[in-house]
Amino acid sequence: MPKESIFWKHKKAVKLYHKKVSKQSSGVIDEKHIKEFITTLKKGVKVVSLGIGSGRELSWLKKLKNIKEIIGIDYSDDFLNICREVAAECKIKATLIKDNLFYLRKLKKVVKNEKLPLIYVCLINTLGNFEEKERKKVLKNVKNLMRKKDRLILSLYKRPNEIKTRMFLPPQIRLRGGLERKIKLGTLIEYSYIEFLWVTIFEKYHCFPRLWYNEKNNDVTIYAGKEKVIISHRFSKEEIKELAQKTKLKIEKFIEGKFMWVVVLKI
Repeated sequence: MPKESIFWKHKKAVKLYHKKVSKQSSGVIDEKHIKEFITTLKKGVKVVSLGIGSGRELSWLKKLKNIKEIIGIDYSDDFLNICREVAAECKIKATLIKDNLFYLRKLKKVVKNEKLPLIYVCLINTLGNFEEKERKKVLKNVKNLMRKKDRLILSLYKRPNEIKTRMFLPPQIRLRGGLERKIKLGTLIEYSYIEFLWVTIFEKYHCFPRLWYNEKNNDVTIYAGKEKVIISHRFSKEEIKELAQKTKLKIEKFIEGKFMWVVVLKI
């Protein structure tokens, strides 16, 4: 999405994202299931973080003793610069690559002759920030790099009616189709981690953002005026199974967290 890539050029957005999301996002809560899965693997592995962003996951990945190396992929120079700082603070060596998830050409060269199993992780609904066709393309690209001993782990935000904890929405969030309509979906999304966007959106668009949930396509959309800034999809269990089938990936494990689905895939 071109508007999103322009938005993330704001360095303030990158720093606030790391500060807020690394500790407050609901997606971080359910990453405990990913830690548990990786620790059950007896042999040493390398973790490839797809869309590593500011590298907030480095703080817990470094604690898993069977991880021999972390490889981070992102398209944003600003994010990768912050990630290098975080890696230094965590005292962890991470190989960071500027690459596009739609192609992964650089990553292909890095993992081509790798002997250890690779655990690809796509965290905090990164896949949900793409449109449906783009999601399939990203998964197919990763699948083409995978071997039988490799795994792909996705964490995807659940649809509102499947979230296992109660949350209340502030008045800034409205459902499409009527601003005064009472919101029934009290478990819709976590709003607090979106607040880091306010300052940078106001600087760029000179207005505060509005968040809408579209019940028809299960997208959460952030608007600045009439312009869409970011779209984030919410997934059902059936939709994920269909996505895996269409991309010819096999589901090894399906874990239901409070906010996220954690899905382990293999070829």
